[in-house]
Amino acid sequence: HTRLRAKDLEEFFSQVGKVRDVRIISDRNSRRCKGIAYIEFFDEDAVQPALKLSGTKIMGIPIQVQHTQAEKNRAAMLASMAKEQGPTGLYVGGLHCNITGQMLKAIFD
Repeated sequence: HTRLRAKDLEEFFSQVGKVRDVRIISDRNSRRCKGIAYIEFFDEDAVQPALKLSGTKIMGIPIQVQHTQAEKNRAAMLASMAKEQGPTGLYVGGLHCNITGQMLKAIFD
């Protein structure tokens, strides 16, 4: 039977965006294909349409398309940073007129 080549995957995924790199993963000992490939696009905007290709058949076999673990980790890190890094300034009202900046600094330090 015909083997799937990196060029085949590049042509297939080019329908959603320009492909930068295709890596078909094979077993290091037997050199047999593991049925996994990594596709990298030049433009991040190609990723969402590419995810929608999951279930499409290539050479008669339906494929699964999902984010790489690295992308999932990056997204989780960005989300947690956004939560942690909220507003850093505060408005404080109702202060006595004799309170100095140094006194406030001592309270919030």
